[in-house]
Amino acid sequence: MGLIKLTKETFKFVKSSKTKTKKDDNQIYNLIINDSIVNVNIRNIKTINAKFGSLAFKENLNHDIGFRFINAKGFNSIGFRQNVDLVFCDRRHQVVELFTSFKPNKMTEYIANSTVVYVLASNSIKYLNIKPKDIVKITK
Repeated sequence: MGLIKLTKETFKFVKSSKTKTKKDDNQIYNLIINDSIVNVNIRNIKTINAKFGSLAFKENLNHDIGFRFINAKGFNSIGFRQNVDLVFCDRRHQVVELFTSFKPNKMTEYIANSTVVYVLASNSIKYLNIKPKDIVKITK
């Protein structure tokens, strides 16, 4: 076997072993607010493609579905068709900023100490009684 072919086979093996251990992106978590589990299913969104594939251009968002953006310092609702609620949290899962009924095709300002953004259906913040400095996280 030639050196080039052996190298290709080795890289294929390493690449396939990494993809098998990768977590499922479509895994659903439950939302926890101040140590009480709420009946809201949360999906992680890590890339722009995942945002447009699962969240943007949807007709409506239900109150039992939400999305979590990881490593986000701001948010834009480009491509949305309805108002959404936004919850910005820091690395200790504490609520930093709240936006209720955030309109479509708008952008938030830069929030420096934010690491996670939860996108919920409109009026969910009022319904779930989320306030600043609450602890909002997901189940493992």
